[in-house]
Amino acid sequence: MPDSADPLAGVEIDAASPVPVYYQLYEALRSQLGAAPFAPGSRFSTERSIAESVGVSRQTVRQALARLEREGLIHRRQGDGTYVSEPRLEGSLRVLSGFTSELSHRGLRVRNRVLDLKLVTPPADVREKLGVGPGRDTAVMLRRVRLLDGAPATLETVWMPADRCAALLGMQMENRSLYATLRDLGIEPHRAVERLGATVLDEFEASELERRPGDPALLVERTTYDRDDRPVEAVKSLLRADRFSFSAELDLDTPGIVAGPDVE
Repeated sequence: MPDSADPLAGVEIDAASPVPVYYQLYEALRSQLGAAPFAPGSRFSTERSIAESVGVSRQTVRQALARLEREGLIHRRQGDGTYVSEPRLEGSLRVLSGFTSELSHRGLRVRNRVLDLKLVTPPADVREKLGVGPGRDTAVMLRRVRLLDGAPATLETVWMPADRCAALLGMQMENRSLYATLRDLGIEPHRAVERLGATVLDEFEASELERRPGDPALLVERTTYDRDDRPVEAVKSLLRADRFSFSAELDLDTPGIVAGPDVE
């Protein structure tokens, strides 16, 4: 009989299945995460104990754990074992709100580490988004790392038209909300066009986010407009893929949307 004290004793692997053994194990382990004894922040089973419980090789276990780690569901602490990651922070793709205010409302402590705040000549694509000319020093650039409860979570670069936002250059932005500061300047962010994609971190990005080069990240590019539909900011944000996810509500009854044969 299975050992009831072993949470993995009931995991079954079908050696005859066309699905690789490591992938079956990955799915079985994934289903265990989030509840006792593998609640967020808890120590995960060792390679050896998993292999013995399930009856597979340690190489198979390594493959399954590597897949879980790539998804950010577990993480390794050097010399201290493997731990279950905290749940991702979920954001909506339908609501425009400041990072600081949104996450502060969830009880998280948000802090900024400013890397750059200066006048720049922005890249051509940013000039187009902001509607500024090709001259020098036409944009204010703010580059910062956003920390959640002391841990780096995003690396953000914001470009803003210098003729409207030059006052930011004299401000300490470490612990200020950018949107609240813009409102103090009489600029009201109203709507935004946002694009979400996947990328990997280079050496600089990984260093700032305390990850490894090549680790996955979410790339969010946004152009924000005020109530007069003038561009307020162009933003490039890199978000740690192990900390964030996004959701959107889809309406299949909207005119012009036709459900194909593979849509259920």
